[in-house]
Amino acid sequence: MAEIAAIGAWLSSNIGTVATVAGTALTAAGTLAAGKAEKTNQDYIAKQEDQKANEEMAAAQREAQQNRKEAIFANSRAQALAASSGGGAGSDAPTIVKLMSDTAGQGELNAGTTLYGGVQRAAGLRDSAKGRRAAGRASYLGSQLGAFGQVASGVGKAFG
Repeated sequence: MAEIAAIGAWLSSNIGTVATVAGTALTAAGTLAAGKAEKTNQDYIAKQEDQKANEEMAAAQREAQQNRKEAIFANSRAQALAASSGGGAGSDAPTIVKLMSDTAGQGELNAGTTLYGGVQRAAGLRDSAKGRRAAGRASYLGSQLGAFGQVASGVGKAFG
């Protein structure tokens, strides 16, 4: 019975210290959990942005292929129209050769411009993903340092 009384006396004289230590531990754990959750969130968003970058590249490649096909079809139509007009459609008709050359060149320019745009959009998304990963790491590190500071402060208050 004397032991229970001694424990009760110790608790009543040290309850503030016990509460401070417990509160500090819970606050530090919450800070760590928040930092880890933010890192997980930023990593998830970065992964989505990487996926969007891949989709941008694929879409640009498909569109560039379509630009080239359109130029080929336009040249084919121009050659057929020239042949049906009787004006000539081969190398003996310099006007149609120049028009077809210009059309092919424009098709390649359009394809190249489309690919360049896709590369630039993908690069922007990948840069954003890289920044998000860095922000997540920084947030997690900040939460670790914050938790350490909270523990140090709590210990100082409890035993200082």
